[in-house]
Amino acid sequence: MSLTSGLSEEGEAVLLAVWKLRGIGTNRVDESKVKAEMTNGSSTDLTSTLQILETQGFIDIKDQGTQREVSITPLGLAILRKIEEDKLQELK
Repeated sequence: MSLTSGLSEEGEAVLLAVWKLRGIGTNRVDESKVKAEMTNGSSTDLTSTLQILETQGFIDIKDQGTQREVSITPLGLAILRKIEEDKLQELK
């Protein structure tokens, strides 16, 4: 678990995947695309990770019929930026 953000590694990976797919604000991406983008091949349950991130206010989920669409909130973007800054600091 990352100490600065309070996110699990899975949560960080999901935020990064949604960001890479440009699921920001009103631009939403299908949950299936997020799952496909996940590079770690983790066996964790994506649905529960998404639910946790939504509860924390980092992402927004909308049900579109049988599909769910995901986007990062402004708070989620701020957390993602903080995570990246911390990684850069570790490299110094």
